[in-house]
Amino acid sequence: MEKNLADPPLSLTSSKRFTEDLLKDRSALCRAVDSHLAGKQVTLAGQKRVYSISEDVTLEDAQLYVADLLRCASVTVHQCGDQLGGADRAMVFSVWHLLEMAKAMMDRSIDCLGAKQP
Repeated sequence: MEKNLADPPLSLTSSKRFTEDLLKDRSALCRAVDSHLAGKQVTLAGQKRVYSISEDVTLEDAQLYVADLLRCASVTVHQCGDQLGGADRAMVFSVWHLLEMAKAMMDRSIDCLGAKQP
């Protein structure tokens, strides 16, 4: 890979800023997970929910739906990647790989849920 000589080396300041940005992102992620686990819905003032899920949807139904969404996203990404080449193709297929791993984990959780039912 060819190094662009116009790119300045990372300075201590930019490295510090990058670390601070990561910590802010991590903090936001932790707040979101805590809120989700506590069952609280976080909404900003004036924010409207685009989708609303019926209270009648069971855990298994939700997991099956998420598995289907992951399958659709995976197919879409795979089709997009077929049209690309080089680094762009590699990046798109890395997203496809992540989707496939997420789908495999969701499928496994559905299998485990089914095994617990009488």
